[in-house]
Amino acid sequence: MSCCGISFQTALIWVGPPPISRCTRPPWGQGRFLVSRVGQDKYGNRAVEILGEKGVDTAFIQRDPVLKTGLVNVDLSGDEPEYEILGQVAWDDIAWEDRFSSLMESADAVCFGTLSQRSDTSRTTILRAVHNAKDSCLKVLDLNFRQDYHSLEVVQNSLQLADVVKLSGPEIPILRRYLGGGQDDGQFLKNLRSRYSLDCVVLSLGERGCRVFDGGDEFTVKAVSRDVVNTVGAGDAFTAAFVTHRLAGNDAETCAKKANQAGGYVVTCEDGMPILPTTHRIFAFNPPYRKEAN
Repeated sequence: MSCCGISFQTALIWVGPPPISRCTRPPWGQGRFLVSRVGQDKYGNRAVEILGEKGVDTAFIQRDPVLKTGLVNVDLSGDEPEYEILGQVAWDDIAWEDRFSSLMESADAVCFGTLSQRSDTSRTTILRAVHNAKDSCLKVLDLNFRQDYHSLEVVQNSLQLADVVKLSGPEIPILRRYLGGGQDDGQFLKNLRSRYSLDCVVLSLGERGCRVFDGGDEFTVKAVSRDVVNTVGAGDAFTAAFVTHRLAGNDAETCAKKANQAGGYVVTCEDGMPILPTTHRIFAFNPPYRKEAN
């Protein structure tokens, strides 16, 4: 089975506490903002419409008059989805805007990936935005290596800006090839955390849960078995839940449990962006996240 979906690689930015409900659009000034670019076509129109319905502020999504909205072909015939991400699309040309500076100065968290940096223009904009974030902003890097859209330069520059790194098992051999290191995955990721002064490294293990390297602690959080319908979107839900609970002041083990639950719920749905049940939302916070000095 194969399908085609809209691809809009982005920086996702949290301002203020996470919104109480994903069904309600967050008020201007706080909430979730997506920095990306889509074409002036039916796919771009639909992408912006869907995101607005999901409660994401789309004011920072640019519209490209020439390039088309990014698309991805997804093959669901195997155990894991295989992606063919089409090139030369709108999100390859995310242009810097002066208003990004004020957005980043107020951001409490920003999530950015390696895939979104495959072009010079978008890479320059994304790294500039993350660099402009305030010191207390939680900077989350998703090492999403796809096809040949990655390089040593992108990896190193991104790691130097990150506080939290999330990756999956298939990313480890590629990362090891770029950075060097031993064959023991656990020790390799410990060394990665130390080498780049990271707060936390999170290794997603899919249906088996996740492994977390947080400060001097290392632990594995198992996932609950699910009847899988569609795995598309589960990794992003995992990352979003981990970040949201981190911002809420929860410890790393709680964040990992909540991330497993969110990703586990998404795999039971046909829609890769379902509205999460109330059990996965945050209604009250502990003291907000504050970055610890290394």
